[in-house]
Amino acid sequence: MRLLRLVSPVSAVTALALTACAPAYEDGHLSRSINQQRAMRDTCLSNQARSLDDGHSAPETIARAASANCSGQNDRLIQLMATMDRSGEAQITNAVRKDSLVKATSYVLATRAQAGSGR
Repeated sequence: MRLLRLVSPVSAVTALALTACAPAYEDGHLSRSINQQRAMRDTCLSNQARSLDDGHSAPETIARAASANCSGQNDRLIQLMATMDRSGEAQITNAVRKDSLVKATSYVLATRAQAGSGR
């Protein structure tokens, strides 16, 4: 019985200590904002890739144009992500821009595959 009385306070102190050790950037609101902005950027990339694809140009060419047309969404995503780590802003910028090109390319390829299967 005495052990049970100690378990509860010990558990509470342990949980409190672990919470205090969590990184400050684990902000739920910021994470949601980043996820929402990423979804908006991806929607833009998908729409642009679909509308710019002529069916003949290289997918990477279409992807670059789509990514350029969605630069505002990319910039807002970079800004939100850099809020967590200003020292890594250059790496974040490079990673987001590369991710944008990869996603836009995949949207072009998916659109072409879907059009090809509908024939």
